Amino acid sequence: MALGVTICSRKRHVFRDGLQSELLQALAEGFAIKGGDMSISKNVRPLAIAVPAVVAALMIILRVAAMGTAELNSPPVAVVVTADDYVVLSWNDLGMHCYNPDFQDLAVLPPFNTLWAQVVRVGDPPQIVTQGITVTYSFPDNTYSVGKSNFWDYDEQLFGVDLPPNIGLTGNGLSGEMELHDDHYVAEGIPLTEYRDSDPLTPYPYQLAEVVVLDSTTGAELTRSTVVAPVSTEMHCDTCHYDGGVEDIATGRVETNILTLHDMENSDEYPPGHDTPLMDRRPVLCAECHSSNALGAPGWPSLPSLSEAVHSKHDETIPSTLEGCYNCHPGPQTQCLRDVMSQADDPLSCIDCHGNMETVANNPDPWLNEPRCDNAACHGSAYAQDQALYRMSKEHGGLYCAACHDSPHAIAPSREANDNIKFIQLQGHAGTLDTCGVCHLSIPEDAGPHGVTAPQAYAFKFEPNQMKVVESGAAVVYTHTLRNTGSLSDQYSLDWYSSQDWAGPPQVSVGGHTALLPVALDAGETAVVEIPVSVPDGASARGLTDRTVITATSVLSPNLSRTVTDVTMVPKTRVFLPLLTID
Repeated sequence: MALGVTICSRKRHVFRDGLQSELLQALAEGFAIKGGDMSISKNVRPLAIAVPAVVAALMIILRVAAMGTAELNSPPVAVVVTADDYVVLSWNDLGMHCYNPDFQDLAVLPPFNTLWAQVVRVGDPPQIVTQGITVTYSFPDNTYSVGKSNFWDYDEQLFGVDLPPNIGLTGNGLSGEMELHDDHYVAEGIPLTEYRDSDPLTPYPYQLAEVVVLDSTTGAELTRSTVVAPVSTEMHCDTCHYDGGVEDIATGRVETNILTLHDMENSDEYPPGHDTPLMDRRPVLCAECHSSNALGAPGWPSLPSLSEAVHSKHDETIPSTLEGCYNCHPGPQTQCLRDVMSQADDPLSCIDCHGNMETVANNPDPWLNEPRCDNAACHGSAYAQDQALYRMSKEHGGLYCAACHDSPHAIAPSREANDNIKFIQLQGHAGTLDTCGVCHLSIPEDAGPHGVTAPQAYAFKFEPNQMKVVESGAAVVYTHTLRNTGSLSDQYSLDWYSSQDWAGPPQVSVGGHTALLPVALDAGETAVVEIPVSVPDGASARGLTDRTVITATSVLSPNLSRTVTDVTMVPKTRVFLPLLTID
């Protein structure tokens, strides 16, 4: 068998941060590259390569393949949409997940975060995709939880299962594949903490996950999104239950103060088999006796649900205000209610939707019976839910409401910059996903979600970025597409800069005919932009890299601009190796 190596740039494969610069440096040191994929493949032809560069670059490629997405800590990369492309819409199911800061005495909730995603193939019409793809999730700056939480020291006592390190109650870890559920993908029960690897001592409640869609056959990346997984331990039981705060109880810890008070006031109501004082059987899972829909725990039939017990007990001591809610729900620092309605001139608070403490205490089915968007006092029937819960409801084209509007308590645009990243990646601005061109190839004429017609707007796409490694004296042409994705006709100017002055003026055509600048495009029309690059002949060009940046700007909406970059690299040195034959 003859074994050779070809290395080149695969469409949509991304090397990022330090890995990218290392690879480019290795390539610049001496690869002579023929066209094809940036991958290792069988080939019977000898290669012109520099030996140190081969070793360095192959080590980098293998390192990328081995480490996976979990260790790639990169800034968000905008999703580029083309006719054969995909977009992924991803979100957290609840808008906030809280867990106990310490599990040695009691547990209300474990580390348990959940991500949802829907994948859409761009088209007319767009299609929800559930076959031929793999959807993964990872937390580039939160790759472990043991040491950030003592949950794994008490998991068996609390939940009856001895979990492997950094694995949650559903078997999911901090990276992995999302599971297909009918028309969407889910990663449930991720054991996420509020601490980043880069700063494990400072709470960071709006953690960032990378949701990546891969071709199941080739492994090629199709699209990705940066999505918030909110998590916090900010439950301020210490507001009241500090040493001496209630009934002069002082045990040295807030949790044991609570358990001691519970024994004093409720021991005569403990059900059969649970009559041992709580202080004598720590750690205690509250849902062992009090039902919790959050955990799917049935509790003891004669006792109130955990939600009812907590809200009714504190009804007269905690005010029914946003500040009052933040005594238990995260929190004065986290401020988990961060949606657009809470940021309005006349802001809504928890009480506007959920009611006061007494109302919440009397909810017969907490977590499953919650406020509705189509309530007559809110958005009304034009925003009808097809399920009891907003987070389970679907509308436009089978998309979940949260796919476009985001999670409960984080309805876009959110106060938190991290929540807005995915929307900026998709459409260039924060807020509800309202740019039709994200999923549609052309602007629909019919009414869209909630009966709203597509807005008259300027928008366009300009892509892709490209890289080639060539010999000195070579002539290269980079081809880009500029598509008017708005609903109005527009014109586009082009500016370009070549770091080595190798690039010539852009050549533009529409429908196969040469077009002058600024190029005029009707809604949905596409122009082809070609960038000729001529590399000087001789030794002077070897080891050099040209970076050509082309910027397209809307003439009729000058604030709209898009940039593509072409990188042309010339090897510094080369040696010719004989063909390696393996018997």
